Amino acid sequence: MSTDLKPRKHRHKRHYTIMIVSGDSDGQNKRFHLGHIKTQLLAFGAFALLLAVICYIVYSSITISTLKTIEQSHLSQIEELSEANASLESSLSELEATSEQLKVALNQKVETEKTAAEEDEQLHLPTGFPLNGTASMKSAYDSADTTTVEEDLTNAESEDADTSGDPIVIFTASNGSNIVATANGTVTSIITDSKYGNCITIDHGNGYITIYRNSGDVLVSEGKEVTKGEVLIAVGESNTTLGYQIQLDGEYIDPETMIEISG
Repeated sequence: MSTDLKPRKHRHKRHYTIMIVSGDSDGQNKRFHLGHIKTQLLAFGAFALLLAVICYIVYSSITISTLKTIEQSHLSQIEELSEANASLESSLSELEATSEQLKVALNQKVETEKTAAEEDEQLHLPTGFPLNGTASMKSAYDSADTTTVEEDLTNAESEDADTSGDPIVIFTASNGSNIVATANGTVTSIITDSKYGNCITIDHGNGYITIYRNSGDVLVSEGKEVTKGEVLIAVGESNTTLGYQIQLDGEYIDPETMIEISG
């Protein structure tokens, strides 16, 4: 029995030579001999390094592009915020101007209200003259022991005058003049007066009460709001005598301390 013998294939080991040529004048060259495996390892290593470099470049490009996009977005946001800030500053300036105007207007209003309150307070003080015409006046005391005006006047003129009564100013008015309210207030009562005929009481809302005593026809009614200078009674030939009194917090005071006489 014959057996065909095939010639064996011999693998030839490949060897690679790397020559480094020097450009120096001595002309020395260096050679490195690498085997097949080392050459493959070197090639794979170079390929891996090249791949890593390419991946790094791609990654860096993507990262740079992303950062540029983020930067652009941030710049856009900064621009929008700057515009919003400028708008807010403009609005703030307008609000400050408006606030200043409101402050001025409020101060003016407060000042006006203060002035009006002071004027109103002044109008409620019974400092006016109770007649709008010429008249003579005498201080006296309205005593419960006397029954006529003449008695009060006589007592006031005597050296031993009875001062136990309530202070009163007695006016003798001219015919055709009017008895008027000496301040703003409310008519609280109109009653019959045994000495003078009628008695009008006005409350001025600040502790002051004025009393007008005269026999003429009363031109106001109870509950009526009257203003300073408003006519209460017209003076004729038969009612020229006026008894005028003032109370402060329930106590009678001398009317002459309040009356402002001009002319």
